[in-house]
Amino acid sequence: MTQDTTVTAADDAESGGGPDRTLPGAGDRPPVGRGWTARYTIASTGMWLGVLTPMGVQLARQAEKFAPESKTELLGLATGVGALVTMLAVPLLGAASDRTRSRFGRRRPWIAGGAAVGALGLALLSTAPGPGWMLAGWVVAQLGLSSVQAGLVATVPDRVPREQLGSVAGWAGLSQMLGALLGTVVVNQLVKGLSAGYLACAALVLVAVVPFLIGHAERDARAGAGSRVKEDGHAGQGLWAVAVEPKAPRPVVVTAGGARRGLREPDVLWTWVSKFLVVLGFALITQYLLYYLTDELRVPDPQRATMMITAVTVLSAMASALGAGRWSDRVGRRKVFVAGGGLLMATGGTLMAVAPAWPVALCAGLLVGAGFGTFLAVDLAVVASVLPSARDTGRDLGLFAVAVAAPQVLAPVLAVPVLAVAGYGGLYLLVALVTALGGVLVLRVRSVA
Repeated sequence: MTQDTTVTAADDAESGGGPDRTLPGAGDRPPVGRGWTARYTIASTGMWLGVLTPMGVQLARQAEKFAPESKTELLGLATGVGALVTMLAVPLLGAASDRTRSRFGRRRPWIAGGAAVGALGLALLSTAPGPGWMLAGWVVAQLGLSSVQAGLVATVPDRVPREQLGSVAGWAGLSQMLGALLGTVVVNQLVKGLSAGYLACAALVLVAVVPFLIGHAERDARAGAGSRVKEDGHAGQGLWAVAVEPKAPRPVVVTAGGARRGLREPDVLWTWVSKFLVVLGFALITQYLLYYLTDELRVPDPQRATMMITAVTVLSAMASALGAGRWSDRVGRRKVFVAGGGLLMATGGTLMAVAPAWPVALCAGLLVGAGFGTFLAVDLAVVASVLPSARDTGRDLGLFAVAVAAPQVLAPVLAVPVLAVAGYGGLYLLVALVTALGGVLVLRVRSVA
């Protein structure tokens, strides 16, 4: 077994990655305040609203408008292409942000530019005259929103101290569910019409990132720039001046032999696989819920029933995300929450498989939501804890984003043959298997409690 040694990124660069300069605790940062967390949550909610509302509502409506006889194929093509764009774009844009040198810092230019491009893509969708323009608009939107995602998620290990990772991750997990819920309300209740719904989403994406862009403290990333100001402060160059967080160098973990811990380190791989399996299980549940209620339970109003279960799932996920994140910070443990979240989801999937009835489905939605919210809240804290290097934080977190996007593509590939052979009972037993396995595998991560 190797011995891990903590050195700062600056010292690591000077010493060539060797373990001769040990500075325990050198990576500590001052705590983030409620204002920073609130601005981060608002920006993340707006980003997820821009991603999930088209995927859950708008694209389906548009596919039905353009191709009523082949709407499922067009919708599948759009969501598949969008997921592929995300899988490629988030790691690449994250790596680009790692190497960005600007007076606005490393992350903010990509958040600001991404929000503008994402809003443009949503505006293009609002005026799309046919399927081709629909696909093009969604690709542009996904490219922009992937840039926002890459920039936002990288700010967590950049700025948040370890003792607050759970709480901030809880709010980040909450923002995903909150974005989906708010987007559904906006396009179904507040704004009528397909085009108006897209434009409303575009406006909300832009508005949501502004407070974070103004208030986030980030250092001037240009070579030789050394001035710093306090969080929430500005460097005397007007509203868009560079704000620099009072942050110590990020620690880099090296082994006793001096080797840098890289992406193929077992802890990183186990964390990635755990995330991939749990998200795959959630995708299998949500993508086929309407058909399960229609064909298996034969409820009178399957669309209304789907909305009810979705609301129960989202609300329970939001509540559990906040509670689990704070609790994990207090007890100083992460893995047990991730494992527990996967097992709760597995319990919900098992209930849907063995007892296909409407009250059971509602109970299963509650369990799946609580489990997924718990997982989302603490998984980001685990991911931030196993990152191998501060210099490639954006790239590394972008690769973890692939574990979220890839299941959206893989879920239909797995579901079709399973449904043909074993029906919905077999599908939801598969959900139980992959979510339980995903939760338990995180216990193999050794560098996180």
